[in-house]
Amino acid sequence: MKKLLVLFALLCFTNQGMTQIFSEDFPYGIGVQITTTGNWFAASGGGTNPIATTPGLTYPGYVGSGIGDAVRFTTSGEDDSSSIVSRPNSGTVYASFMVWMSSAQATGDYFFAMSTTGNAFDGRVYARSSGAGYQFGITKANEATVNYTTGVYNFFETYLVVVKYQFNAGANDDQVSLFVFDTLSPPPMVEPAPTIGPFTATSADAINLSRVILRQGNASNAPAGALDGIYLDVTWNNNVLPVELSSFVSVINGNSVTLNWSTSTETNNAGFDIERSAINGSWTKIGTVSGNGTSTTPHSYSYTDRAVASGKYNYRLKQTDFNGNFEYHNLGNEVIIGIPMKYDLSQNYPNPFNPSTKINYDLPADGKVAIKLFDMSGKEVALLVNEVKTAGYHTVDFNASNLSSGVYFYSISVEANGNNFTATKKMMLVK
Repeated sequence: MKKLLVLFALLCFTNQGMTQIFSEDFPYGIGVQITTTGNWFAASGGGTNPIATTPGLTYPGYVGSGIGDAVRFTTSGEDDSSSIVSRPNSGTVYASFMVWMSSAQATGDYFFAMSTTGNAFDGRVYARSSGAGYQFGITKANEATVNYTTGVYNFFETYLVVVKYQFNAGANDDQVSLFVFDTLSPPPMVEPAPTIGPFTATSADAINLSRVILRQGNASNAPAGALDGIYLDVTWNNNVLPVELSSFVSVINGNSVTLNWSTSTETNNAGFDIERSAINGSWTKIGTVSGNGTSTTPHSYSYTDRAVASGKYNYRLKQTDFNGNFEYHNLGNEVIIGIPMKYDLSQNYPNPFNPSTKINYDLPADGKVAIKLFDMSGKEVALLVNEVKTAGYHTVDFNASNLSSGVYFYSISVEANGNNFTATKKMMLVK
């Protein structure tokens, strides 16, 4: 992995504490209208061409790259907004996002903005066609003259855009700047000169910044494209996060997935959270591995995710330093857990146990499954499963808090298309 600046980390800690105030990676699944998620609300034109999710964008080293999905905006329709809870009203706010344009029009229109209390839109970002490409533009608020870039950008290419809104002490003198980075020129560690700006105008300053706006404009002016990975921060984040990952691979053994990764160097590395998601699903933390603090020598790590159900999955590492800064490293391939080749009942784990344990069983075909628990006398004391189950790898979580210490037997019986399977194993409850 190249050691690139990760701009606007999900949680960014500086000497002043946490500075990130908004993030959105659209992790809702493809084709979902974002106003159905509870995080976005129709600002105008509700119900007309509602903004929905589309496959996500990538930009090398950007914290939002490859996480969740994106949203597609078009030349007319509903505008949506999402709240900025902290509502900053002083200092500087940086809004960053990835954008990919498929078309723009000669008159141009804005597609992104921030809103102040009272519903004025500030820090508006525009796009207009120019020859075979397009230009980005910005205004402080609703002024008629839009400030456009001199450079022309390519359609069907992803750019990282940063909007800077500077609150100033005087009246009607706040400033906006626009930064545009292509994939070959990532953001530097120190805030550079903007691509265009700073600009001010006699229009009213923002009272605060209370909402993020996604706009679709009208058919004669608006651009069309996709937008992803929106982050708002009150500093230009110049933290290069502390781990250089040299490899990250997976090995599948039945329904177990072993993740192996190596680091070239580590600085202040507290450790790694391992996270898993079903395809187009939400991320879940499944484990933690400690780091090696500060080291200039390579280190290798491994984690095994056991008893994974049949399906398709993504994995990622959340690497965190001792100051709370963190970075995501995504596994480059999709992991597929197939259907087992034969029936099997595994030994419960842990064993002995108190009071909870897990029982895994494998089904190569759909079938009626019954799992029963017996005491030493042969008396049935619990019915753990009694239903039709689909082919795949399955796990039963069993809590024996109402049973006495001792040896028990658990038995499985499966009826599937005329094929029967039975097996029995012993477990020990120690209280």
